[in-house]
Amino acid sequence: MARRVVQWEATNYDREELQVITIFEEGITKQAVKQEIPFSRSHGVLYQSQGGNHYEFK
Repeated sequence: MARRVVQWEATNYDREELQVITIFEEGITKQAVKQEIPFSRSHGVLYQSQGGNHYEFK
């Protein structure tokens, strides 16, 4: 099953640029991700390999 990946940038209190990557649980839809993080620009998907030992990013 696929997992959604969202990447976005933020600034902390020290004005440092941060790159935030959020990996969601399996089965969540892209629309649900957009509702939770509406300002994200990069959406990706992790697919589990045939053996189930690792994920592939697409």
